[in-house]
Amino acid sequence: MKTEPNKPWASLSLQVSKEVEDLLAMAVCSEVGNGANTLFWRDKWLDGKSIKDLAPGLFALVPKRKSNRRTVLEALTDDKWIEDLHGDISVEALMEYLYVWDLVQEVELQPETPDKHIWRISPTGVYTARSAYDALFQGAVLFEPFERIWKSWAPSKCRFFMWLVAHQRCWTADRLAKRGLPHPNRCPLCDQDEENIQHLLVGCVFARDFWFQLLHFVGLAALSPQPTDFSFAEWWEKVERQVCDEMRSGLNSLIILGSWTIWKHRNDCLQWGFSESSYGTDPSKGRSPDVVLCWCKRPLLAHYQGSGMNTRGAVWSGPLACRLVMSSAIGGQVLAPWDISVQLE
Repeated sequence: MKTEPNKPWASLSLQVSKEVEDLLAMAVCSEVGNGANTLFWRDKWLDGKSIKDLAPGLFALVPKRKSNRRTVLEALTDDKWIEDLHGDISVEALMEYLYVWDLVQEVELQPETPDKHIWRISPTGVYTARSAYDALFQGAVLFEPFERIWKSWAPSKCRFFMWLVAHQRCWTADRLAKRGLPHPNRCPLCDQDEENIQHLLVGCVFARDFWFQLLHFVGLAALSPQPTDFSFAEWWEKVERQVCDEMRSGLNSLIILGSWTIWKHRNDCLQWGFSESSYGTDPSKGRSPDVVLCWCKRPLLAHYQGSGMNTRGAVWSGPLACRLVMSSAIGGQVLAPWDISVQLE
């Protein structure tokens, strides 16, 4: 609005939060030319400081509508800034008035030179949205797995589920117990240990076998969780570092979809009484990659595509498609290109 006063939105009265207002007050300083685009009371135009900061007692006598609109050009014309003062003036405010009077008497406007506004937190002095966001969120707590979740190719509902996983907000038995709600005494998948989201996704023997079969399907069985992996987030971060950049989006998407599949199967076990054997997935008998991708009631159906390459794909019924393509080498083993198109209800 200051740098482009001729834009249609420049004259709009925008409501901003106090945090944004404080950021702008800190980050912008003005060099006065003709004074037509610099606020007399609020902008930092006197050696990098504003009258609001230099004379707070005097500024308190100025109505808000005046301080938000009075430009330097208007204020210095016939000393109209004096007309903005209302109310009884204290001794402190009187001293500040004399101080401001001396400052503005030394100002000489340059009619042919436009005002210049400098964005102090940018090296170039030019405002950019990125520098503003960086400054506004400086010191904020970083959500470490945001790229793995939100920049994947998985459908939105699956990514949101992973956001809940990362924040320990899934309604597993441990959270239900804390609130006195009905909950299973043991993990509904392995029936061995107490259930929490870490156990469900990597600690459960059923989950570890699922990950082995799923990752083996794409030639990445070596990345499957081990008995020493107790944290899903740590395991995910570890396996992501072991693949090349070109494969990360595909791998992250596959892990998200696999986690969603485990969660759906767990819910089916609780709601409908399904068990592992209901899908013919007894670990002792082994399972094919096709069966591994068909655990949900609305299964991930594996099919082989009739091309000259060894490609494999899978489809969930529904409108939203997500395509994964991976082609690289892991541990010296060259992977054939493969596609998975995922569609959710």
